[in-house]
Amino acid sequence: MSDGPDHIVTTGAMGAGKTTVGRLLSEALGLPFHDSDVTLERRAGETGAEIAARDGVPRLHELELEVFLDLCEQSVRSVIAPAASVVDHETGRAALARNKTIWLTATDEALAARTSHESHRRGVSATERAALRRRRDPWLEDVYTMKVETTSRSPEETVAHILDRLD
Repeated sequence: MSDGPDHIVTTGAMGAGKTTVGRLLSEALGLPFHDSDVTLERRAGETGAEIAARDGVPRLHELELEVFLDLCEQSVRSVIAPAASVVDHETGRAALARNKTIWLTATDEALAARTSHESHRRGVSATERAALRRRRDPWLEDVYTMKVETTSRSPEETVAHILDRLD
């Protein structure tokens, strides 16, 4: 990867607020916003849930990583909301570490409630969510710039908190 701009990356589990907070943060900072779910769907012509159902979750995660790495290569500084799975790969962790990575966290109950009505995402059981947290949290601990809890904050409050800490 190049030594391009220092992107701001909102990361965390599905439902932590990566897209919502990322979009608001990009507006507040006057930066372009890239949602990797939207980019992936545009490239593949189908949702992540459809890709996972047909080709399997490992293939979905490969495509999510490709999208994230491509977005990180863009020369214009932006806010990027990648799939949570990018931290599973060494190259994804390296890209997270090279940028301003804001790790959004929330309780399992909040994550489940936030994702229960979304059809573009694959379903994740409570057992799988716990396993993902155990595997991914140590990697995120190694690469994040800022950690922000979102369970008790509105998206707007979360963005205000991030902006205060970025200054």
